[in-house]
Amino acid sequence: MKTITIKLPEEEAKKLDLFVKEKNYLSKSEFIRNLIMEKIGSIKKEKQGWLVLAEKSMEKIWSNKKDEETWSKYL
Repeated sequence: MKTITIKLPEEEAKKLDLFVKEKNYLSKSEFIRNLIMEKIGSIKKEKQGWLVLAEKSMEKIWSNKKDEETWSKYL
């Protein structure tokens, strides 16, 4: 694994320590890794959501019967 360093204000660092302890995480690193993976996962879902919307908006263009008739002659 690669090591990264973050800096937090003292008060936030104390809150993080307390939260990690209360929620029984093995370490702060484990907690932060989980947060990052959650965020990356949600980003992927957002991109997939945008792709779905794009496909729906393009559906009228893609499902044009005249195009199907024209292309069926060549395909």
